[in-house]
Amino acid sequence: FGMIITGVIAFFTGQLSFDKGLMSLPSLPEGLMIGNPFTAFGDVIHHSLYAVVFSFILVTIFDTTGTMIGVANQAGLMKGDKLPRARQALLSDSIATMVGSIFGTSPTTAFIESTSGVAAGGRTGLTSVTVAALFVLSAFFGPLVSAVSGIAAITAPALIIVGSLMMGSIAKINWSELDEAFPAFITVLAMPLTSSISTGIALGFISFPILKLVKGKWREIHPLLYVFAVLFFIQLAFLQ
Repeated sequence: FGMIITGVIAFFTGQLSFDKGLMSLPSLPEGLMIGNPFTAFGDVIHHSLYAVVFSFILVTIFDTTGTMIGVANQAGLMKGDKLPRARQALLSDSIATMVGSIFGTSPTTAFIESTSGVAAGGRTGLTSVTVAALFVLSAFFGPLVSAVSGIAAITAPALIIVGSLMMGSIAKINWSELDEAFPAFITVLAMPLTSSISTGIALGFISFPILKLVKGKWREIHPLLYVFAVLFFIQLAFLQ
């Protein structure tokens, strides 16, 4: 309802127009962006794209992981602090991302907008199948979808409501301990300010080990966390 009301207001104030019509036949890409993977690897070496690949790997891994945990937590699918069948979920996501990139699409990965499906009652893979079918149908309404999605204010109401539903998870943070509270605080604050889930996670990964070290609790931290803290610092400081 929020999207419909905002869309109507945008239309009558002249911010939303349908110059290209409402429907059109979907078009396939003219060809594969990457025909030979060995050539792609060669291009990375030839153009020295190591920093780009490294940045994308870090962002994709932790953006996806953060999204999956957030969605699973809202859906009540987490078992303690663990995500059931995380390997299968990440594998399917990585395959979709790889195949999508071959066709030149934006990353076909898990998005935080999935929480709107959870808010509507979705709990199983049937939700994803239904959304996929609707995406196929929406391909025939390309001009309409492009016009509506091009105005952030129209799609914002659904995400604002979903965001309020997800805020309940913050109650589980141990706010009485600075080394637990501050990394969570900086993560939550950075995500909307930077418009990036991965940047918020990166700042959390950097601040968490530092505070544990300062508080003398460095033994509580898995060695890999220190490695990721350094990698994220490099990524934020030098590879943006």
